[in-house]
Amino acid sequence: MEIEAKFLISERDIFEKLKGISSITGFSSGEPVDKEFTDTYLDTMDMAIYASGFSFRCREKGSKVTYTLKSLSVSKSLVHMREEVEFTLNEKLPVKEWDNCVLRERVLAIIGSGELFPLFTVTHKRTDIPLSFDQREIAEMSFDDVVLTCDKSTKSYLELEIELTGDGTEAEMNQIAEYLRDDMGLTPGSNSKFDNGLELFMENVRKNASILNYDIDIGNKVIKYSSLQEMIEEYGIEREHARRVAENSCRLFKELKSTHHLRNELLHTLRIASVIHDIGVMTDAENHHKVGRDILLETCPSELPRPLCAFLPWMTLLHKKRIDRRKLDKLSLKTNFLSLPSQMQDDILKLAAILRMADALDYSRMGSKISDIDLTKEDIIVKIAGKGASIDADRADTKADLWRLLFERDIYFREDY
Repeated sequence: MEIEAKFLISERDIFEKLKGISSITGFSSGEPVDKEFTDTYLDTMDMAIYASGFSFRCREKGSKVTYTLKSLSVSKSLVHMREEVEFTLNEKLPVKEWDNCVLRERVLAIIGSGELFPLFTVTHKRTDIPLSFDQREIAEMSFDDVVLTCDKSTKSYLELEIELTGDGTEAEMNQIAEYLRDDMGLTPGSNSKFDNGLELFMENVRKNASILNYDIDIGNKVIKYSSLQEMIEEYGIEREHARRVAENSCRLFKELKSTHHLRNELLHTLRIASVIHDIGVMTDAENHHKVGRDILLETCPSELPRPLCAFLPWMTLLHKKRIDRRKLDKLSLKTNFLSLPSQMQDDILKLAAILRMADALDYSRMGSKISDIDLTKEDIIVKIAGKGASIDADRADTKADLWRLLFERDIYFREDY
């Protein structure tokens, strides 16, 4: 269990002066220790760890790698108490390859077979100073010079953390925190580094939406916004399948870029679309692509800003049935689709082509994985491994129909023996 208080420091000169204080409300300061390390925060494509009320980070410090699962605090009190479970290794390893430990069991119980992907990184230049009283170790002050990075976006700030350690009591912790707030005038910080990183993540999403610069007139249309997690729960979306489809989609997007030429800023849209493409299944399994379209014309995940929410109804509609030129011509006559900018229409079709193949690769629900994508030949060859590889490769070949209508370079899926 972690017990700590945070304070934001706006001026660097104050930050540096505080490091030199010899005592705080009767507690003596020890020798400062400078450290530098980087945290990478991780989650699944459907943000399963976040949805469970935790953050998960990988801290690289020296020759050690420490993984930490930490509960997300919603307390507004000066001193915060959060559950924290750690495991230290000599190298980075996927969770499933760790030795048996409490953290491994906890994380796998949340993510299942899902892969973990980086959300953002946090680089620290930290000075740790212990606080003691009468030879008792009470707490540790950590002066953090923080830089958050998400893609090309960065945010920096200065922060002081006080964490209860050794023989310290909660009463002593409160005494220190109250002194820093009331007597020294420091501003308490309620956000964790994960909270700040997630804000930067969403700022980056909004920035990417503006870079894409689709000239779309939404008019007076009212769209309801719900969080991705709320939509997953409300519509009973099959998490494991949604997660695998998103993993497949993102890999296909990245490795086939030399053919589809879609802008990188669309990757987040593809991830969200992949997670919720089956949103209509529980309402009407047979026509879930149409039901899903109708739901998403009215409701959008809050993680996807306007105008990118306009992608979701059409990608959902296009993910299920066979597609030929006649169906594309029919789609182009639909008023709601026709009203979209031509560039957006083209991008919707290309993303839908990727989503269709990614969805097919989990048709068997047997955990098939893309083992290799060969771009060296005239046609693209995607190899699939796993117990259901033969089934899923055949299905993906069939659902590559939209890809073949859009691109000259063909693609084939084969079982990897």
